Amino acid sequence: MKLILVILITLFFQQCSSQIYKKEDFFSESTIKTERENFLNKTINQTIIQSLNLPLTDSTEEKYLSAFWAMELIQFRNQTTDDAIKNSLIDFQNRSLAFQRALLEVLYSLYQNEFIQEIKSLIPYLSNSKLFAMCIHYLRDSVSVDTLKQLTYEFESKFMRPEEDPIIKMLKYDLQTEFRSENKVPPLTDLLSKNFGSDKIVIYSLQRINRDYPGLLVIKNTDGKFLRDDKGEIFSVPQLARAISDLPGYITNGNTPEGILSIQGTDVSKNIFIGPSPNLQTVLPFEVNPIIYFHNLTNDSIWNSDLYSNLLPESWKSYLPIYEAYYAGKAGRNEIIAHGTTIDPNFYKNKSYFPFTPSMGCLTTKEIWSEETGKLIESDQIKLMNVLSKFNELKGYLIVVNIDDKKSPVELSELKEMILLSEIK
Repeated sequence: MKLILVILITLFFQQCSSQIYKKEDFFSESTIKTERENFLNKTINQTIIQSLNLPLTDSTEEKYLSAFWAMELIQFRNQTTDDAIKNSLIDFQNRSLAFQRALLEVLYSLYQNEFIQEIKSLIPYLSNSKLFAMCIHYLRDSVSVDTLKQLTYEFESKFMRPEEDPIIKMLKYDLQTEFRSENKVPPLTDLLSKNFGSDKIVIYSLQRINRDYPGLLVIKNTDGKFLRDDKGEIFSVPQLARAISDLPGYITNGNTPEGILSIQGTDVSKNIFIGPSPNLQTVLPFEVNPIIYFHNLTNDSIWNSDLYSNLLPESWKSYLPIYEAYYAGKAGRNEIIAHGTTIDPNFYKNKSYFPFTPSMGCLTTKEIWSEETGKLIESDQIKLMNVLSKFNELKGYLIVVNIDDKKSPVELSELKEMILLSEIK
């Protein structure tokens, strides 16, 4: 009987330990030095230069779109790309909506303030709110806010339906607050102490308005206490919420939108840029129906802002930035997850967020891979997923919130007092 008991206990601990991820078990061929060099050469010579040397026609648009995306990814431009951008702007009105959006995105990413007059000349001909908002943001440093407000008013008067467009709603807020520089954030302790349900975990990703600086992730357990590490310190993981484009969160491929995302479990991506480490799956409002988003705690099948607002503490209900996730979902954004990365950080070695790598709008953690073996050397994503693997069920919310606009990474030392106070409330 004792032998059986020992065997059962051994099997139990083996089963538990099998759920713990070990970084040395992860391998990505794409991170090996020769593979990275081959990728870079192919991307520059074929995906970018070869494609952009083709005449721009309906049949070559896809080639241009791939080139634009690759330029952003590896932060590349030269005379060929510069000429292609100029020609693409001249032919803007004849191109598809997808092409126009991709062109404006690469302009915003790599050609800030270099095509002011060209963007100004496009605005009178735009009827799409997403393209319009991208142009307004492009002009933010070169045109007065009053002029941008007037352009937005004229656009809204001409093209908007009686129901307010989610992109224009958020754009107007940006303009009213000087692109959020005049934000007055409600008490953070109110948000940190909010009870989202006794069976819900809450992950907070606390960010700067300027997403060039990494934020910090902390986790609140179902008992309302924040998770601690083995040393008794509040568990935290640095996390980047910046998109390669650095567009606002309510725009496709923009930064991770501020607000509440619903946790929907974990997965492993087949995307070689995300890599093999497990990721946290989340959904925005409108991406799924409210029943799924709220974990079966509502019978509503149609979205409305009150459903979302009911999650917030009273002091945050009228604070529009925390609704960015709601309006981003309403505008069509989706597939925002929290993941690791196999992208070569050297593409961004001159950026303030190095060695983090930006994404297409997801939340990314730092992962360092061996260029000799392709093995994972350092991974905050594995640290995060090991902690989350201890929960019987991953049910709850991930809240992204900009706490201020300091020009530095978010540190636990500046949050600790507020976290401890929130546990007492």
